[in-house]
Amino acid sequence: MEPPEDEKRDILEKAHLFGHFGAEAIVKAIRNNGLYWPKIKEQAVELVKSCKECQKYNIAQNGYNPLRPIRAYVPGDHWAIDLAGPLTTSKRGNNYLLVLIDICTRFCILRPIPHKQSHTIVQTLVQVFCDFGLPRVLQSDNGTEFVNDLMSRFERAAGFDHRLVSPYHPRANGVAERWVQTSVGAIKKRVQGVHENWDLYVPAVQLAMNAKVSKRTESPPFSLMFARRLNNFDDYRNEEQLSPMTRQELLKRIDQMNEIVFPAIRARTEAITEKQKSKFDKHHKLIDFPTDSHVMKRVLQKKGKLYPEYEGPFTVVRKTKGGSYVLKDEMGDLLPIDVPPSQLKLISQDEIIPADQLFEVESIIAHNKDDNGNMTYKVRWKGYTAEHDTWEPYEHFTSDAPIAAYWARINAQSPHNSGHPNRKRKSHNRSLSTRSNKRSKK
Repeated sequence: MEPPEDEKRDILEKAHLFGHFGAEAIVKAIRNNGLYWPKIKEQAVELVKSCKECQKYNIAQNGYNPLRPIRAYVPGDHWAIDLAGPLTTSKRGNNYLLVLIDICTRFCILRPIPHKQSHTIVQTLVQVFCDFGLPRVLQSDNGTEFVNDLMSRFERAAGFDHRLVSPYHPRANGVAERWVQTSVGAIKKRVQGVHENWDLYVPAVQLAMNAKVSKRTESPPFSLMFARRLNNFDDYRNEEQLSPMTRQELLKRIDQMNEIVFPAIRARTEAITEKQKSKFDKHHKLIDFPTDSHVMKRVLQKKGKLYPEYEGPFTVVRKTKGGSYVLKDEMGDLLPIDVPPSQLKLISQDEIIPADQLFEVESIIAHNKDDNGNMTYKVRWKGYTAEHDTWEPYEHFTSDAPIAAYWARINAQSPHNSGHPNRKRKSHNRSLSTRSNKRSKK
């Protein structure tokens, strides 16, 4: 039976509020009560998308930009760098492993270092680039060990382009990430329980990784980098002395690498990357978030399982060249970092409260329950006196942080988190916006 048009919204909301389940569950519950109408599924989907609680907690299918493979066609032109550690402190005082990967040949350089302070990172890079030549492009994540004044001065002096990937988005620096995993895994297999000697095995691991035939190029990285085969572990003491290569032979080898080997590697690499790109784009949902659209951002460091999966809403300012998004919060302030699409989900565009109707919470000073048994909180507003305190229901808050801080202050178990009842968490005293309107402060 189809209900009257003016009752449909109320029926949908009641079915949803019963358990904040998804659109499929809403439709099934309504049909189970003998009701149905055209486009009920579409209306249920829109209702779930506009629900504030579901925006915070529902895990949406991740959005992705089309895969953009990193290409380099000449050895030494483009290096990706990353850091592994902290590892066990070695007898020589090393705690970290600096990993450099040549994008063209996949030749890797591993350097154990004592710490990740900027001067040690830059000094190590200077040594490597003085051996192999300065790059055109150096790629890294946004870690402070790579993004600092000393690195900027080195970049300007050497003239390379230092390209950064989005924070918490290791996929963008995938080449270096994979080599970090491979190198650390290989070192683990060699230490045989003597972990403080891990740095002794780094040179051997580097050699082994560079001698391994790459699936991408069908050649060992060593051979592509140095235009010769790696000498095997043979006995060369009684070998007949070889005559040195003539100048013409050396020039011919260089021409062969430039005219035959590297073009062939380039063609194979492009074929492989295009195949990988097609496969990635086919199996990943590609989403473009328009300017001024409203999104929720995944919480990357949740305090507990019952905390929201997402925070927001935020407004899209623009899309960067790298495919990440510049966002602003409800008060109009830009987020300090750009956000990759895999951490965003689009929400209903009709339920956003205008900025002039939003106010900042200074602190929560009391709690109570309404007639329906739902929790309400007494709010002291930032910039207002005690006479403007108001009681607000949980759903008016755009963030759980002030509520969690309140319960931590009174050393009680919050009904909205998974902390232990007697474990007091540190309050950050953050001023956070909450959904409310001017009338609530009278």
